[in-house]
Amino acid sequence: MQQEPARKIAIEIGKRLRIAREESRISQLQVGVAVGISDKTISGYESGRISPPIDKLVQLADLFKKPITFFLGADPKDYRVSSRLRAVEMSLKEIKEQLTQIKLISQITDLDN
Repeated sequence: MQQEPARKIAIEIGKRLRIAREESRISQLQVGVAVGISDKTISGYESGRISPPIDKLVQLADLFKKPITFFLGADPKDYRVSSRLRAVEMSLKEIKEQLTQIKLISQITDLDN
């Protein structure tokens, strides 16, 4: 017997959610608190019994710093590359902000004295 498409999606989301949670080393309770739902609901998501509504899926993606497509079954190898690129972009942004602060401080303060 073939599973209906919605059920397959719920199961895939559940598998990916569990992977993301375990990689982050946090409990179902901690995830639930972070997104405003019970740990039982997180358990339901992970088992594929229920699917998260889109707003909760967005919150989960933000929590685990993963694109929504990760939860829908995108190839993890593709995700790893994009994740690393995003991390580099974020680091560069922080460096740029720090350089801007240093520039402002150097304009205010005479560093030669």
